[in-house]
Amino acid sequence: MSHRLKYLLVLVLSFCLWVPALAQKVSFEAATPAIVSVDEPFRIEFVLNAKPDHFTPPASFGEFEVLAGPSTAQGQSVSIVNGKVTQSVSVTYTYVLQAHKPGKYTISPAIVRVDGQAYSSQPQTIEVVAADAMPQQGGGTVSKGEGAASRRPAAGVAADDMLVRVSVNRNEVYKGQPVKATFKLYTRVPMSGIEKATYPAFNGFWAQELNVDGYKWQRETYKGKVYDARVIKETLLYPQQLGKLYIEQFSLTVIAQIVTQNPQGGSLFDNFFGNGQSVEEVRKTLTAAPIQITVKDFPTGAPASFNGAVGRFQMQGDLDHDVLAANSSGVYQLKISGNGNLPLIQAPKVTMPSSFEQYNMKTTESLTHNGNGITGYRQFDYPFIPRAEGSYSVGPVEFSYFDPEQAKYVTLSAPQQNVEIKPDSTGGTSAGTGVISGVSKEDLKILDKDIRFIRIGEPQFHRRGHLYFGSWAYWLALAVLTTITTALYFYLRKHLKELQNTSLVRHKRANKVALQRLKAALGYMTADEEKPFYEEMLKALWGYMSDKLNIPVANLTKDNIREELLKRSVDAEYINRFIEIISDCEYAQYSPSSSGQMTEIYNGAVKMLSKFESLIKK
Repeated sequence: MSHRLKYLLVLVLSFCLWVPALAQKVSFEAATPAIVSVDEPFRIEFVLNAKPDHFTPPASFGEFEVLAGPSTAQGQSVSIVNGKVTQSVSVTYTYVLQAHKPGKYTISPAIVRVDGQAYSSQPQTIEVVAADAMPQQGGGTVSKGEGAASRRPAAGVAADDMLVRVSVNRNEVYKGQPVKATFKLYTRVPMSGIEKATYPAFNGFWAQELNVDGYKWQRETYKGKVYDARVIKETLLYPQQLGKLYIEQFSLTVIAQIVTQNPQGGSLFDNFFGNGQSVEEVRKTLTAAPIQITVKDFPTGAPASFNGAVGRFQMQGDLDHDVLAANSSGVYQLKISGNGNLPLIQAPKVTMPSSFEQYNMKTTESLTHNGNGITGYRQFDYPFIPRAEGSYSVGPVEFSYFDPEQAKYVTLSAPQQNVEIKPDSTGGTSAGTGVISGVSKEDLKILDKDIRFIRIGEPQFHRRGHLYFGSWAYWLALAVLTTITTALYFYLRKHLKELQNTSLVRHKRANKVALQRLKAALGYMTADEEKPFYEEMLKALWGYMSDKLNIPVANLTKDNIREELLKRSVDAEYINRFIEIISDCEYAQYSPSSSGQMTEIYNGAVKMLSKFESLIKK
């Protein structure tokens, strides 16, 4: 290969690498801690994802003293995937700063120029606190992957060194309006992990758990002290009852690591390598008080098409075809999208012509759960088959929801859709296919003009055989039918009376429903799927007691189960065992367990339900 050809290939490759870099969107951001202590050195980094022409440092660092900087670090990577070349560039400017007195100070933006275009970072506000308010620094052990700042363990764990808090984004809501509950752990000493967590049952709420994997440890100020804090659970709660509801007490058992000084006279080895210190693990149980949520009812004057939807939505309705042949299938699609309690929305009523044969509706959905609620859509497909040719219309369709931000009802309408039904494409007749065509009087034909001769004179009747009416067999059959009818009447009367007694119906079906759920739990246990197994077990146990005791699940607690069973003279030993099984299931949801424990819990639950079936009488 000639020298000129090699040079040309180098130019082409350089151009291929240069063009993607030009198309990359330029980003210039500053990164710095939100809280630092007095005289604590820290870094502020300005990160650029392109090659700069010129960098201008912040015009002012406020009350911070610049100890070092700027130091520049550059990085570049090129990747080729399926023939597509991508290039990433990173340039970081780093300063080391220090503050000498408490307060809140702002660092001005830095400016960088790329290809003649100026880009500015955001101003950075940093809180400086007294040294004694900060978590103590130094070596320490944190739970694997937690990423908390390293800390020097204190000689002991004070009452306010570790705590948990439950916060909500609103304390007063409308029924169906989401409440975001955030469970957060605060610590000023090292910890090796969480041993046990007991979360609320969220009675009266429909709960949707959010993903908290993206949360990292960060510094926060609480009651004048700075903690390393992290969100450990976040849940969207949709209230289903009116009045005052409570997020019950939340407790957490954590393992703190504290350093103890070895007594004088320790081994030379310990004193030399460990400075005469040892690390001790201490278990500490943290609790958060219940939180009250006030649930308001919807205002009066709700539209007829309102079925409990809360949030902000849009609606679109359409037919898949404007022209159809008779006896062919069509679908009317209704799509409701937006943000709110989408999973609880019921399908709106769609009015179709009487000659349209309708079939079971199909529902599809795409939902995303985030801190603002549930976003996405629900689509309702209404299949039908037209049986008569002609011009028809479907709709219009109305859907109403309540907007909690504006505290008013909003009614959406999908316009009327017209459809033309053509004759059956297969050429079938009305007798063969059920297609109804228009028929006029002119189309009627006289099939027969003959009338048979009518005999005149007195008729002559002759008895042939024996009459059944009035015979002994007739009276016997009548007596049997009367007895059967009377018995059937009283049976149906009693059965209908029992069906009207909802509490009695629930009492009788409790065991059947529980066995169905236990069967589903057995399938999960066989597949070694722990989380769905324990969820199904809790549904079976709570649902059984709800039906047996005629208490709604939302109002059912361990205390009122104990109270109601004692009223029914159930042995306290059985009651304690049942509640213990529920507690084991709740605990196992949030801690690793073995298949042996699942088997033990399953067998215990089956045994207890069988026992209660004979002990609990209506």
